[in-house]
Amino acid sequence: MIELGKVVGVWGVKGWIKLHSYTRVRTDIGDYKTWYLQTFKDKKSSSIEHQAKAYEVQTCRQQGPGLVAQLANVDNRDLAELLIGSKILVSDEDLPALPEGEYYWHQLIGLVVENETQTIGTIKSIMETGANDVLVCDNVERGKEDILIPYTESAVLAVDLVTKTMMVDWDPSYLD
Repeated sequence: MIELGKVVGVWGVKGWIKLHSYTRVRTDIGDYKTWYLQTFKDKKSSSIEHQAKAYEVQTCRQQGPGLVAQLANVDNRDLAELLIGSKILVSDEDLPALPEGEYYWHQLIGLVVENETQTIGTIKSIMETGANDVLVCDNVERGKEDILIPYTESAVLAVDLVTKTMMVDWDPSYLD
């Protein structure tokens, strides 16, 4: 399951929910016909998680500055309020296929990053900067701050999802 957003509120009295989308084009979250909403027993603590429950998306659209959605069998405000704070998940099998050489962020997180002479670290997150994405690699072995590597054609040479590695052209002097 891949997290694509969260329920942030309710809209109206007929069970519509307000949501925050993590998709690059935020309205693309509405392209998925089934969402799995993961709620929590204790709203103050996310440590006790419920299993995700499937909901059919009837409508998802922009409403003012945000997004709202109508889910099947959520037909009143009280039911919608129970969903506030839920993570919106989709099956990774429902993600559209990407062209050769393109990857979803969740596929890159956890890859071991190496250059021709050493292991640099493991990708722990990715930042969107507007110009290009930036890989955030841990630097546990060196005991320093995280290492930031631009996700560009000149810096990223190869990605191997089978071996969970990424080869980069990143000078070791950048690490000091």
